[in-house]
Parts: sequence; C-alpha cells; structure tokens
Amino acid sequence: MKKPVVIILLVAALLFVLAGIGATLFFTFNSRETVFNRLVSASAEESKTLKVDGPVTLKVFDDAGAVTVIGADVETVKVEVVKTAHAPTQARADEELKKLKYEIKQAGNTITLRYDIPNIAVNNFPNVTVISPNYETVDFIVTVPNETIVDVEAGAGEVSVASTNGEVDIASSFGDVTVENIEGKLTIDTQSGKVDAFSINAGSSNIDLSSGFGKVSLEKASGKDIQLNSQSGVLEMINVRASGRVEMSTDFGDTLFNSGSADSLTVTTNSGKVTLNTLNLDGALTAKSDFGEISLEQVHATSYDLQTESGSVTADGVIGRVKAHSGFGSVTVKNAESATVNLSTQSGTVNFEGSLGDGPHAIKTDFGEINITIPADSALNVDLKTDFGSIKSEIPITVVLSGDIEKSHQTGTMNAGGAQLTVETQSGSISIQASK
Repeated sequence: MKKPVVIILLVAALLFVLAGIGATLFFTFNSRETVFNRLVSASAEESKTLKVDGPVTLKVFDDAGAVTVIGADVETVKVEVVKTAHAPTQARADEELKKLKYEIKQAGNTITLRYDIPNIAVNNFPNVTVISPNYETVDFIVTVPNETIVDVEAGAGEVSVASTNGEVDIASSFGDVTVENIEGKLTIDTQSGKVDAFSINAGSSNIDLSSGFGKVSLEKASGKDIQLNSQSGVLEMINVRASGRVEMSTDFGDTLFNSGSADSLTVTTNSGKVTLNTLNLDGALTAKSDFGEISLEQVHATSYDLQTESGSVTADGVIGRVKAHSGFGSVTVKNAESATVNLSTQSGTVNFEGSLGDGPHAIKTDFGEINITIPADSALNVDLKTDFGSIKSEIPITVVLSGDIEKSHQTGTMNAGGAQLTVETQSGSISIQASK
C-alpha cells in the first residue's frame, strides 16, 4: 500500500474515534431524556461540622451538583453533602456511589470544599481524557456564620447564597444563580443560566452580574458601580441605587430599569426594547438599540443620548440636553423642561411638547410630519422648511425672508427672537402650537 493511502486511512480512523468521543459527550450531557431516564440512581447523605473562630472564608469547587450557602447566627460551619450516582442497574449505581469522592479541608477559618468529576483515559490516546460518562453529582449545603466571604466555582448545577456579610464571588458554567440578603461586593458570572440577585448592599464596592445565555435581574440593591451583562437575555433592575455608574448591556434581549439612581447610566442592546422609569441621574444617560424601542418616563439626567436604528423613541419628563434619533420610527418628547433638543428620524413623525431652553435646537425628519407644542411666549429665531407639505404656527412669526406662513420655507422670529430653532422635513407638514 502506498504511503499517502496509509496516511489517509490513519486520519480517517482518528476522525472516527474523535467523532465517537464527541457523540458520547453529546448524548451524555445533552440527551438526558433518552439516556438518564433509563438509568437508576443511588444516593447518600453525609454531614460534618467544623469549628471556627471569627469571620470565615468559604471556597467551593463543584464540577457537578448544587451549591447552597446559608448565613446564620452560628459559630460553626456545618457541611451537608448529598451524593448521587446513576448507572444502568441498581447494583452498579450502588458501586459507583461508593467510589464517589469529595474533599472537605480546613485551614484556620478557611474552609474548602471540592468535588472533581473524574477523567477517563482513552485507549491508544495517552494525551486524551474525557469526562466520566456516569452522571454523578455532589450537592453541598453549607451553613456558615453571617460574617463569611464566599467563593464558588461551579460546573453544572444551581448555586444559591443567602444572608452573608462579606464578598461573594460566583462563577458557574451551567446553572442558575440566586443570591439574596448580601452585604458586600458581589460578582456573578454564569455561562448558561439566569441570575437573580435580591436585597444586596455592596456599600462602596461594586456589583457585577453576567450571564452568557440567561436573564439577569437585580432588585433592591445599592453599591458603587453596578454592571449587568448578558449575551442573550433580559436585563432587569428595580429599586437600585448606585453612587457611581450603571451599565446594562445585552446582545439579544430587553432592558428595564425601574426606580433608582446613579451618577450615570449606559444601556445598550443589539436587539431589544429599552424601558427606563423614575430615575435620578447626576450625569449623562446613553441608551442605544439596533432593533428596538426606547422608552423613558420621569428620568432626570444632565443629558440624554437616545439612539435606535429601528423603533420608536419616547421620552416623557426630560430636562436639559436631549439628543434622540431613530433610523425607522417616530421620535416623541413630551413634558420637557428647558430642553435643548436635537431630534431626528429618517422615517417617522417627530413630536415635541414642553419648554425649550438654551439653543441651538434642531428637529428633522426625512419622511414624516413634525409637531411642536411650546409656550406661547417662547422667544426663538426660527428656520422652518419642508419640501412637500405646509407650515402652520399658532404663535406669530415675524418673517425675515419673503413669503407667508403657508409657504414651504420660513425664517423669522417669535416674540422678538432668542435661541435658534431649525425644523426640517423633506416630506411632511410642520405644525407649531401654543401649549395651553
């Protein structure tokens, strides 16, 4: 046989073996309905109590299994363990359960719990190992003194931490994470699973919550800088106070921030709706969506930058400098106070209602009407232009250029002039009304 043919056959054989390994892993971890439902289980419960003196540091490394940490008014650390093994027969499951090992170590007030899924060598491939095909888990339920620092690294399984005073750091590959009644810095990162955090007081420290694929929610929380991220999931914050900045970012999902405060707020989503209600910001607000609506109600900030490529923009109760743009959708600003506006859309209606502050002001749409409602005593220099449509104003305009108010281009003053207001639409009417 020629050498090239031998090489081709060896490569084909290697690919066949790797495909078999891949199929084993796939059906082991992704087809529980067709594989694990045919297995029987064996389980055992064990416990251990550890004496400590003062604040505790708890470290948990669990490849497969749930981790639950509960802070309480106690002076010891109680570790409860639930071991579970699965196999095709009960006898085999009982045997696998006996071989299932975990570690509990103590060094002073530092407690370390560990369960590693054993690896199995692949015959004829000394450098290749795969995770054991047996579906084995070790659940840790740990009761600790309230003054405890918690550090968890989880593979597959839910993680829950409650009622501790101290930093909490959780990293999970596959599983939901729930934390509540925490005092201290909070960091959570799960590759696949939802994150729920409730009643968090980080003080002068930060809160950082992240999920690869899952919803991230934070309620009744305070801290310095607060950040929520998800590659594909909803972001939700309710009753959250930050002394520093707040950042919310998701590739695919809606974002909601209801009732809170911060120094500044940045919200970004590639595809999703942005909803912001009852917020007090000492600095700037930036909200951007590639495909989705942006809605603000009673959000007070020093400046607003609102941009969506497809969807409407609605801002109710803004103050100060407002920039709002939509690629395809209407732009509506109402109940504005002393606003300096730059409002635009490529296709849609633009509506403004409120009082104008320092200029210059610009309102523009390529295809759509423009409706402006302002106080009758507004002092403005106006430049109004439409290529196809009419111009009407309830507030008298002293015309500077020739023409009358019904023509397509008017330049003049209102109430002896003031800040510059430029209004332009390529196709649509311009209407200016006096607020009642």
